[in-house]
Amino acid sequence: MFSIDLYMWFIFGLIFISVILFSIDRIPIEITSLAIISILIIIFQNSPILGAVSGAPVSLELILRGFANPSLIALMCLMIIGHGLLITGALEDIAVWISGDKSQNTQIKFLSVMFLVFILSALLNNTPIIVMFIPIILSLCKQLDQPSKYILIPLSYVCILGGMTTLIGSSTNLLVSGSVYSSIGKEIGFFDFTKQGMILALVGFIYATFLLPIILKAFNKKDNENKDDFQNDGKQYIVEILIEGGNPLIGKKFISGLLPEMENCSISLITRNNQKLLPPYDDLEIEFNDKITLSTTKGNLTGVLKRNDPIFDSISTLTETTKPEIIIEAAITPGSFLIGRSLNQTNFESEVNCEVVGIQQGVSTEIEALDSLKLNPGNIILLKGSEKSIRSLRGIKDIFPIEWSTIYLPSKLFALRARLIFVATIFLASSGLFNITAAAVMGAALMLIFRVLNVKDAVMSLDPRIYLLVASTIMLSIALQETGGAKFIADSIYNLTSDLSIIAVLSILFIFVAIITNFISNNATAVLFTPIAISLALDLKMEPEPFIYCIIFAANCSFATPMGYQTNLMVMGPGNYKFKDFLISGIPLVIILWLTYTLMITYMGF
Repeated sequence: MFSIDLYMWFIFGLIFISVILFSIDRIPIEITSLAIISILIIIFQNSPILGAVSGAPVSLELILRGFANPSLIALMCLMIIGHGLLITGALEDIAVWISGDKSQNTQIKFLSVMFLVFILSALLNNTPIIVMFIPIILSLCKQLDQPSKYILIPLSYVCILGGMTTLIGSSTNLLVSGSVYSSIGKEIGFFDFTKQGMILALVGFIYATFLLPIILKAFNKKDNENKDDFQNDGKQYIVEILIEGGNPLIGKKFISGLLPEMENCSISLITRNNQKLLPPYDDLEIEFNDKITLSTTKGNLTGVLKRNDPIFDSISTLTETTKPEIIIEAAITPGSFLIGRSLNQTNFESEVNCEVVGIQQGVSTEIEALDSLKLNPGNIILLKGSEKSIRSLRGIKDIFPIEWSTIYLPSKLFALRARLIFVATIFLASSGLFNITAAAVMGAALMLIFRVLNVKDAVMSLDPRIYLLVASTIMLSIALQETGGAKFIADSIYNLTSDLSIIAVLSILFIFVAIITNFISNNATAVLFTPIAISLALDLKMEPEPFIYCIIFAANCSFATPMGYQTNLMVMGPGNYKFKDFLISGIPLVIILWLTYTLMITYMGF
């Protein structure tokens, strides 16, 4: 029979190996996670040991609680809510308002958003804040043509930093407060640790907003930036827009052959009074009733249609009452009736009840209006229509609909529903009426009930990498605590610091807790180390507050791993991050905050 110590050291080894595998990124995260889960299931299938925390046998039922963890369920539901906001464009208007004039300083705009997030995270629980701002940041990045990958980790860090300044800012703070009250009957006030917390948070804020984007750019030079799921498709489509009354392009002039308002498009033809105007365009002014033929990506086109860009009003039919429309790619099949013909020579659009909004012609050099282009086998056309019309395309032999390319263009009505559900979720979570899990489950359910999302969209929004990563790390956390590993670490700290100065004790305690919080739940870290901190204070004949605040600050230093805190996990999918991105970004910040804390208590007292 194996002793509990053997199990403990085995778990330490498994954690060490898993961190290495996650960080080198040679093996996909989901494969490593599945391997960890499988090993834990095998090891504990007939475990003879009693848990150090639960006192019950460490069974599979106990270990597999990671799959039903409330934080994991909340995270999955929040992904569904976020996807609903994204595909409906529900927060595009906010992003457009924030982005303003593209000629203005982009850095100032992002700095303003980050500062707002920082303040809100101090006054409200930081988890709902990150839920609210991820889609806004994604939309803002799209508006300003900036990579979201360089912004989302800093956004997560700013949320965590803001949350460490007040009692309500983070669930970790509240758990420490509850543990202190249970241990010594003392209550922590709302702003009791704000002065010290603000010093640490401001230092971290400077790093996260000014230095970290530069670091991420330096380490991701070779990556093709995924600015947006919709904009990652580089295939160029020929599109045509009609300049109708009220179009903001009327009266605008080309500058050096380019139209600043359409920097993501290449204009190849302007048709005016049945005359063709070909490039180059110098000082040409756009007039009412011009037809502009341009090339752009599917991602850019769907983006402008989603946010109801008035420049593209001639091909946008989204209103307050219309049902959601769909855009889909379809290939011209060999032997198709369309081959060798242009759209104006057929009744194709009326027959299929869909509008052709773009044509991809490969390397063709033909410069014609959209409806005059000759179609060839293999050409891809971009169709827009109702769900019923798009579904009926399957029976048409002249084209082959590419099902996986489907993108929804929901109506403003569905965007309004998404906004209301989102606001209700945030309000219930931040007010304390519902905990974050209950609010998230309710919000995800309402997204489906009110048809903002269908079941297929909801399932597609779930990232299996994140699900397996969180489940496996929670299982490791449970195993570490139940085999006595967490208590072993705590006892080691106690023994190491017994003969040191107060400043050295606090500094060592801070860095130990800051490391541990990145590998087991920050909430578990807070609960585990708070009694130890109080005991240390009593043994040293000190007031407990400096030790309690040390635990609060250190337990919030969950920057170095994606599983360190929920906000990190929430940005991992949208930012397309790897495990090593968090190591590269978070380790310097943990060290900076540790050094800042040590200097602060040395020169300002504790």
